[in-house]
Amino acid sequence: MNKMEEFLNFAAVIKIRRDYDDDLFKFIKLMKSVGFLKEYADSFEKNCCSDKEFNEFSEDVFWHYVKLNNGNTRDTCIEFQWSKGFTWGNKKDYLDYDSEMKILNVDDLIKACNKEELFKMNYEYTSFKNELEDKESASELDYFLDFYEWSITKYPDGKYNIKDKQCNTFDFEENTTLDNIISRVYYRMFDYFIDEEDIEVLIKDGDFNYVKSKYEGYMKTGEKLKLIDELNKKHYEKWFQKVIQENKEKDVTEISNNI
Repeated sequence: MNKMEEFLNFAAVIKIRRDYDDDLFKFIKLMKSVGFLKEYADSFEKNCCSDKEFNEFSEDVFWHYVKLNNGNTRDTCIEFQWSKGFTWGNKKDYLDYDSEMKILNVDDLIKACNKEELFKMNYEYTSFKNELEDKESASELDYFLDFYEWSITKYPDGKYNIKDKQCNTFDFEENTTLDNIISRVYYRMFDYFIDEEDIEVLIKDGDFNYVKSKYEGYMKTGEKLKLIDELNKKHYEKWFQKVIQENKEKDVTEISNNI
């Protein structure tokens, strides 16, 4: 008996976590895909997870009902009863009733139903080092992936995606090409350097050479990956010249103030 059969035969319940990896949405989508459960899943979504004003799925509506019923609003459990459809309750109550009750998570159920493809779970992890001939550029991109807590997923059909390790979510709504993955990571890396590294403080602390080296390295990598055209190049050169100019002006101001 697999986990799906256990779930349907009352030997297990499913744990739904709030604000984590779209657990509730994935569960309903999974139940609809099973076929004979679609009618029950449609009813559950309509009555427990639907924002009537906007006529759309709403996780907040579901957790509001959980709260009204004095349930745990951080996580709850869902079971299936042929006479009632889908019902929910607290994990503690289920375990108090049966200490050997199996509490499954949604991903376990997805795998038991062989529905990994539906949820982009039929992948293997890879790296730019494995995918690119240019190992120098690959190393730089992989370093940023580790730092930013992203990883690359590769699928049997040759498509790719980016997985956010912190949120356990995918960056692209649909799996895409390796070229799009490279472009996304490269520009996120460059933009992070420009927008989120404290360049002004680095220069003030005497690390201008670090900033210059980083900028030149990113430009070189972009050109090698054929991501930097003349328009991009002018944009980034203009930004860097502005950094240099502002740094010179601050130096002059500080000297004048000291005098």
